[in-house]
Amino acid sequence: MSAVAPTLQPSRWRQIAIWTAFIVLDTGTQLAFKWGADGLGDMDFGLAMIAKAISLPGVWLACIGYIGTFVVWMAILRDMPLSRAFPMTGLAYVTVPLFAWLAFGERIDLTRSIGIALILAGVVALGEKNDDADS
Repeated sequence: MSAVAPTLQPSRWRQIAIWTAFIVLDTGTQLAFKWGADGLGDMDFGLAMIAKAISLPGVWLACIGYIGTFVVWMAILRDMPLSRAFPMTGLAYVTVPLFAWLAFGERIDLTRSIGIALILAGVVALGEKNDDADS
């Protein structure tokens, strides 16, 4: 007897694709902000810093990323209750530190790793569909 692989419905594929787009955009936006902020050096906050920030590609990428994230977020909220969708944005608390480690060499110690694991567990628990709560 062979097991039949489960198939995902088209709407399920759409949800996976849209959430993947959201997490990629949100994570990329945060990394772009960090890249832009690193380009500011030790400048004090003020008009000169703002003028410098506007000239940095990382800041522009971050702004474009925010717009993209907004568009995808609107698509998510069109199809899903806010009380179910919002906790899933916590996935960025997993992906941003991971990619900050890869891109910028930021350290992820044991305490932070445990926190990330707890966040991931919470996202999974809160993201489960509950027909009563989603009505």
